[in-house]
Amino acid sequence: MSKKITTLVLMAALASPGIRCWADNVNATGNDNDPLKHPVNALTNHEVKEDMKDSQENSQKAAEAKAAYKQAKIDYEKSLKDNGATSDVTVAAKKRMHDAHAEWRKYSKRTVEANQDLKKDEIKAHQ
Repeated sequence: MSKKITTLVLMAALASPGIRCWADNVNATGNDNDPLKHPVNALTNHEVKEDMKDSQENSQKAAEAKAAYKQAKIDYEKSLKDNGATSDVTVAAKKRMHDAHAEWRKYSKRTVEANQDLKKDEIKAHQ
């Protein structure tokens, strides 16, 4: 048991100076992110971050819109069954369902566009 602990402490002592030197100004894409020395890299890395943020936000909104659409669809089907197709309640439920579906499609499309931009900017960042 003592030998294992000694080995672990020795490895940690030897690794800590190397880790500190390794973590310089290079970011996850492998580029130097200092805007004064490398403005193109800094801009590209900023674009990648913004694309990731947009993709996550639109993906979240698309998931919420999908849930709202599914609930609106359930409400419409229930209203159709209970009230008939010509009822004002059913017509309003159908409109809510179509609006929710349009919103879901809008955010899904934005998510796809943000993912394409992200892929393009990541390729540009690795060049």
